Amino acid sequence: MARVYKKRNSFSNRGKDLEMYVDQAIERYRLLKVAAIDRNETPIGINAVDPKTKKITDAFFKEKATVDYSGLTRGTFIAFDAKETADKNKFPLKNLHKHQYERLKEYTEQGGVTFLLVHFKAHHETYILKRLDLSLWWEDGAKSIPYEFFKTKCIKCGPGRNVPLDFLASLQI
Repeated sequence: MARVYKKRNSFSNRGKDLEMYVDQAIERYRLLKVAAIDRNETPIGINAVDPKTKKITDAFFKEKATVDYSGLTRGTFIAFDAKETADKNKFPLKNLHKHQYERLKEYTEQGGVTFLLVHFKAHHETYILKRLDLSLWWEDGAKSIPYEFFKTKCIKCGPGRNVPLDFLASLQI
């Protein structure tokens, strides 16, 4: 049975809408047997737990995070990270960590399809920024990528297969 997703509006969950849409899409892809994509969680170590509430009060990351998602679709390995920006004019590259970029680069060198899903909240638009296009900006030391680049050079994602964001259809794989 498919999961039911509710929109989260609390302050602590701001910026999670894109991830919710991606999670819905990968669940749908799994049901349709189109792809097997997993969300990659960062392992944490727990230092302290409040005995009364049973809530974690002190924790640390055991290792650096990899990219948000990876998996297979029709025999092709894909890996990507989901990013949102409130800036209507540009995507700040500080939103992407060096180790995430390096992992995307590694996967690309091994023949995988790698990209960023970038959501511009002000425009209500999501784009696929392929790793090779990302490298043009990253390797040049740019601080950000203009919104206009996304509009003219990137793949815009839309709804399909009964999900609000069908990124595999947009990629045509």
